[in-house]
Amino acid sequence: MSADQMKAAGIQTSKPEAMGIAGEELKLNGYFSHSRLGTVAVSSLEAATVSEVLKENLSSVKAGEPLLRLMSEAWFRYQQEHVQNRTALSLAAQNAKRDQALFEDGLIPQRRQIDSQGQLTMAQASFQSTRQRLKLMGAGESQIKQLEATGNLSPTLTLLAPTAGNVSGLDLMAGKHVEAGKLLFQIVKPGALELVLTASPSQSQAIQAGLLVKLKDCNGQISALGRVLGVGGQLTEGSQTIPIRVSLSGQNSSAAKQSLACFKVNQFTEAFVQTSSPEKQGIAELNSQFKVPSASVVRVGKQAYVFAKKASGFEAIAVEAQILNTVSSAVKPVPKTGSTQQQTLSSSSELAVSGTVLLKGAMQGLGAE
Repeated sequence: MSADQMKAAGIQTSKPEAMGIAGEELKLNGYFSHSRLGTVAVSSLEAATVSEVLKENLSSVKAGEPLLRLMSEAWFRYQQEHVQNRTALSLAAQNAKRDQALFEDGLIPQRRQIDSQGQLTMAQASFQSTRQRLKLMGAGESQIKQLEATGNLSPTLTLLAPTAGNVSGLDLMAGKHVEAGKLLFQIVKPGALELVLTASPSQSQAIQAGLLVKLKDCNGQISALGRVLGVGGQLTEGSQTIPIRVSLSGQNSSAAKQSLACFKVNQFTEAFVQTSSPEKQGIAELNSQFKVPSASVVRVGKQAYVFAKKASGFEAIAVEAQILNTVSSAVKPVPKTGSTQQQTLSSSSELAVSGTVLLKGAMQGLGAE
C-alpha cells in the first residue's frame, strides 16, 4: 500500500509502548500516603464535653504537649474513686506494718497478721485498677501523681500528645459533646509515609511482595528506599489500574529521614521497581507486551489483531489483548493459527490506529481497492 493509498484510506499509524521488561526496572507513577504503622489514635473512653481546644489541626506537636481539655461526670467520679483507693491503700499499709511488728513481738496471732497482709494486697489492686483507668481516660503521669499527692480533683481532663508528630483529624470545637469511643484526633509521626504506585494489569503480573523500589530522594539521587508490600487484587475504579503498596524502609535512620524529608502526603512521584525474572514469576515472554491505543485493536471472532506497517503494506499480527483504560490496551503477539512461530512486534513497529475497518476487510478478502 502506497503513501497515497494510505492517505486516501485515512490510515494513520502510531508506535506501541513497550511494557515492563522482566528483570529490569519498571517505571511507575504513584503518590505518598500515611503509613498505618506511623499513626497513633486517641479516642474518648467516656462521653464528655470539649472544654478547650489547645492546638490547631495539622499543627506539629511534641510528645506530652497539651492538645485538648474535656469535662465529664465520669472523669470526676474516677478521680474520687482513685483518691479513696489511695487513702485506703495508705491505711492498709499502716495496719499491715503494725500487725507485722505485733506478730514478731508475739502479741497477736499469725492469722491476724495474714489478714492484714491480704487487705493490703486487695488495696494495692484497687489502687492500680483506678490508676490505670485514669490513664485510659487520657490522663498523663504528672496529672495522676499530682492528684495522688494533693487529693485535689480537677474539673477538666487535659489530653496530651502521645508522641511527637502532626495532629490529624482534630475537628472539635469548645462546647461540642463527644460520645464514648469517638475518635478525637490522631498523631502522625514524622516521616511515617508509604508509597502507593499504580500499575496496569499487565505490569502488575511482574510485581510481587519484597521487590526493591527505587526513587529520586530529596538529594536528587536515585536510591533504593523501599520494598513492595503487596499488589492489589482488583482494579481501581475509573483509572482501571492495580495499586501497589510500597514500604519505605529505614525511616528510623537519620540518613533515610533526610532522604524522605521533602515528601508530603498525597505528593505525586515516580518510582522504579526491580521486576523479577519470568522464570520466578511463571510468566513467559513478558518483554513482548506493549501498550497500544485501543483503536488499533480489531477483532475477528474471538481473535484480536493489530496491523503493523510493512514495506509493501500492512501485516495482520494476532495478539492477546487486554483493556487497560478507556483509550489504551495491552497486547502480546501470539503464534499464527496452525503455526508455532510467534509473530514479531517491537517498540519501533508502526501500527494502524485509524482506517482499521478497511484493513480488516482486506484481511478477510473483502477487497481493499
